[in-house]
Amino acid sequence: MTRKRIFARFALVVASTAALTLAAVLPASAATSHEVVRHAGGAAAGEVWFNSGYHAGHAHHPQHGFNSFTVKDRFCGDGWGMGVQWWTGDRGWLWKATQDCEPVEVTHETGQATDTLFEFRWRPFMWAVDGLHDAEYGAWQYDWMGSNSTGATDWYFGRTSVYNDMLSATRHTFTASMWPTQYARTVGGGAMEEMWRKLIERTPLPPSLDGNQLESLRKQLWCHAQYARTPQLGGPTWDIEASRPNISWDAVRNVAAHKCNW
Repeated sequence: MTRKRIFARFALVVASTAALTLAAVLPASAATSHEVVRHAGGAAAGEVWFNSGYHAGHAHHPQHGFNSFTVKDRFCGDGWGMGVQWWTGDRGWLWKATQDCEPVEVTHETGQATDTLFEFRWRPFMWAVDGLHDAEYGAWQYDWMGSNSTGATDWYFGRTSVYNDMLSATRHTFTASMWPTQYARTVGGGAMEEMWRKLIERTPLPPSLDGNQLESLRKQLWCHAQYARTPQLGGPTWDIEASRPNISWDAVRNVAAHKCNW
């Protein structure tokens, strides 16, 4: 199959996907993966960032959306438009600009979250506006499509999400974010076991997490529930990270010292 046929096949798929394209934003510096597509001479034609699940919000950049690509054209007037191609399972998808630098930068939410996060691959591409050249691609990148709970609000949570989070350029972890109800903020750490069960039911955690990581997550959940009983403290979400060490319960209970970020 030729590149042009492949490109056409993807174009058909993108027309049917449920997604949201947001207004131009600042570069997604906090993204969980990133790749550049270059001209033959080595100059950057454009670049693309992906933000897994609620990662952008957790990193204090909510403008970058949820499970979203930020696509930026870095060379206006070169006759090439920018786009991004990705695969979920055996199905391919794409988004592309309408013309060269139209738009210069945009954030595109995939709308493909399920209640379980899953790994996928993606790459940026540039396409010739005049149609006389084959598309050129950047290298494949691998990331996780973050989960998003689809069930109704229960006693404890209105929404939950599990997603990829970056510790450094080469190290990642998994984070779970919960949007607690007023009841959850009131009842305290004594309800942690039931809260944990609800989190797992709504958005399961990755099976790759080991015992220490799971125990640390449970302790973080207890801490957030306990800490939230002081109304003026805590934010809109409870975020628990698998990268945090599994400290002793005595240390966990010293909430005032670490504020659940140990």
